[in-house]
Amino acid sequence: MQAGKTIAAKRERLETDSERERVRRVLRKRKIVAILVVILLAGALLYLAFRVFQEWVKWVSTREETIIVEREPNIEVIDETTGKKAELSSRVKEYIANLEEEFVVLGHKIKKAHIPAGKIREIDVEVDDFSGVIKVSLDRNPAVSAEDAVRMLNYLVGQGIEGCGYIDVRIERKAYWK
Repeated sequence: MQAGKTIAAKRERLETDSERERVRRVLRKRKIVAILVVILLAGALLYLAFRVFQEWVKWVSTREETIIVEREPNIEVIDETTGKKAELSSRVKEYIANLEEEFVVLGHKIKKAHIPAGKIREIDVEVDDFSGVIKVSLDRNPAVSAEDAVRMLNYLVGQGIEGCGYIDVRIERKAYWK
């Protein structure tokens, strides 16, 4: 019986030395496993932090090496509101240069480009082998616009239509001529 307990109290079971030693070994193993898990997690976090740092350094180094080259069109661009050479933004210059390049790839050459009065997203271009103008939109890809225009030119030639005021390829999947 235990001191200070009543007779009805639960008797304390005696633990042998071997049982206590077994419990100590289990607790020691748990501590070792917990320490190993913490070390592995810390290692994984350090590895991830190192990889993120490497990617950031790579991004910074490539960002510094990037040189922005502003493309200039090789043709004359006329502002129809003033009748003089147009003052263009870098986006419009690049668009016209890309459009010019795409027409060359498709076998045509742009002579001149016009910025129409009162229009903010339209450019009219004159092509060497066409008497009218081709209306294109700055909102569309220049390659797609050039392809649509050449396709329309080929259609008109195939139909025997030579005199045409303009071809309009500003709307996707549609082309108009007048």
